[in-house]
Amino acid sequence: MYKRVLVGTILIAVIVWFLGSAWFAQGSMTKQQRKVLDEILVATVTDEQIKAMELSEETARKFPAVDRMFKVVGDGEGHYVFMVSPVGYRSPINMMVVIDAGKDKVMGIRVMQHDETPGWGEWLMEDWFIDRFPGKSVDKYLQRVILEAEHDHEIVQITSATISTQAVLNGVNAAMGTYREVVREQESPPVPLKVEGFITESQ
Repeated sequence: MYKRVLVGTILIAVIVWFLGSAWFAQGSMTKQQRKVLDEILVATVTDEQIKAMELSEETARKFPAVDRMFKVVGDGEGHYVFMVSPVGYRSPINMMVVIDAGKDKVMGIRVMQHDETPGWGEWLMEDWFIDRFPGKSVDKYLQRVILEAEHDHEIVQITSATISTQAVLNGVNAAMGTYREVVREQESPPVPLKVEGFITESQ
């Protein structure tokens, strides 16, 4: 009898530990994500500073590219981190978008994984492209332009990578829209998961 109780107690403890570990893993960042976040913030973030946030069904429906949202607490207003995966020309583009809550501006973005067309897709990860995003206000969605940006919310596209560029913009815009609705409690227009108006391999 005692052995049965002991075995049952151990079994319950193992199940609770397993479920707790699974929940923790789901609510935390991967090592790669943490490394990229540290690079964007130019700081070392601890586990205690990262808080996973839940999105309402309505917000998730309006911004389907947003996979996860985190708040990084610290000095000042903190930062909000979005893991997004807008669909590009061939497949989803996995990205991180960090928004500075104190300034209501994009602090930085990183393309972490993609399967876009070789020769063009690699440019999505180049500094000369991703450096176009820091400092952009969350007040207005970003728009793609071909040759020259005349307004602050415009991003010059990568030549011959129109769809991939727009997909990245969709990811950043989805993060902006989610931020405005969740943090600022402002209604924002939805952002599509896929690039509209173009024929892609992912369709």
